Amino acid sequence: MLTKSKLSSEWILKYYKRLENCGVENHGLIIMQNGETIFEEYNYPYSKDMPHTLFSVTKSIVSTAAGFAIQEGLFSLDDKIIDLFPEYECCKGDEWKNLTVRSVLTMSSNKKFSFLQDMTGNYMEMFMKAPFRKEKGFLYSNNDAHVVAALVHKFSGQNLIEYLTPRLFEPLGIDIPKWETNEIGECIGGTGCYLKLRDLAKICQCYADGGKYNGEQIIPEFWTKEATKIQVDFNRKNKEAGYGYLFWIENGVFSMTGMFGQIISYFPQYNAVVATMNACIDEGGNQGAIEYVLAKAFENETTDEWDEKLKEYLENRRLIPKKCEEKLNVPTGKVFYMTAFSNVLANLMFPASVIPRSLTSSFAKRPKTNFDEVSFELTEDVFTVKWKEEGDEVVINCGLDGEPRFSECQIKGYPYKIWAYAYSENGKINAVVKPINTLSTQYMIFDFSGNTVKIQIKGTPSFPEFILKNATSPDFIKKHKPIKFVVTKAVNLLVSTTERPMKFKVN
Repeated sequence: MLTKSKLSSEWILKYYKRLENCGVENHGLIIMQNGETIFEEYNYPYSKDMPHTLFSVTKSIVSTAAGFAIQEGLFSLDDKIIDLFPEYECCKGDEWKNLTVRSVLTMSSNKKFSFLQDMTGNYMEMFMKAPFRKEKGFLYSNNDAHVVAALVHKFSGQNLIEYLTPRLFEPLGIDIPKWETNEIGECIGGTGCYLKLRDLAKICQCYADGGKYNGEQIIPEFWTKEATKIQVDFNRKNKEAGYGYLFWIENGVFSMTGMFGQIISYFPQYNAVVATMNACIDEGGNQGAIEYVLAKAFENETTDEWDEKLKEYLENRRLIPKKCEEKLNVPTGKVFYMTAFSNVLANLMFPASVIPRSLTSSFAKRPKTNFDEVSFELTEDVFTVKWKEEGDEVVINCGLDGEPRFSECQIKGYPYKIWAYAYSENGKINAVVKPINTLSTQYMIFDFSGNTVKIQIKGTPSFPEFILKNATSPDFIKKHKPIKFVVTKAVNLLVSTTERPMKFKVN
């Protein structure tokens, strides 16, 4: 909660209200000023102790690893990528002479890529073979960031967790994180780290303080200046906006950002770090809420009246689970298998799972098939669903008495903590399932009939809707107007298809 300061509770409350109006689900907010935490709040069931899956915020952690590696002489900004990875077959092109470490740190490799690319295998091998694109210059890419991670791994002999633990995590008092890897053991460079919001705020503050923490130099000072300085100028009208070394910079503010509303920024005019973890479709609305509403909290003094209003709002925003009022008829002791037709439908976008593929960090080490072998258990207060995701068993305990239950599972080696409750409606069981170290919520409907069960899963935030909202922005449409219709129709088809009930039968 708010500590004694001039930070305005009125504008913090207006920030939360703005998020609500934009359809943004807030998970956590930290505000630091002058190196001290003056506000910290989490929306239950999210908490200060739960590491959160990171999207492109991961890139700024990778940048930090590069800073250490360059200081230690493992490679330099001007080293050519083709010289650093001679073991890989590469595409032809004169562009190799200009493709340096600096190029990948600034998203300027000019390599073709896909955001839906399978990251399971040897990512560097794919990068080296990928052709160069015709349009040159800055292009945001997970591939470029992964090259940086692979560089550190190759020349230090350690993956990013091993390399950063004694240099960054332990000195800052950060628990050793999970980090998604490919099959050759490389940490995914563009996405896939799991850190607490507190950890991210602390790293951002360390950058703001020139790399120092508790008076000791942790991150190389030169890197804190260069990484957060504009290296690629976007030339936007009336704005100083650009990209540093895997950091975003705009009007003097540097940020670590990730899709669906992950933003950790330093505002030099207030000497303040703002770290927020959200789940949203409209990234512009989320960013605007920070820039145009929350920033005013630094410019206005608080009052007892607004402190009380904010306190009341935060106490009452907790999600109230529904209680199951009906007696459930659940076929226990049976195992259900997905029908062939449902299997085809469920695979149209990503294999079906309690952890939606599109809302986890990467596409590395993921089950390639849909969940199957579903069974059910029922007690007076708990509805339990079990299934297999390839070799892993997932168990979800759903509270029926108005009290959610927590379950833990591992899928492909990554741990997840699941918060869930269930109730009955129109003869069907509805379950609300939150894997709370991700940003997703899964709404599941179970419809039982004899030896069959239909399971419908709708996840929020919706990845197809995210694509539709952000990939058909005005700038995108202006450049790619002829394909807007195709994109819209394709996304709408995917949404309607993947939300159809999947049918399971007892063999």
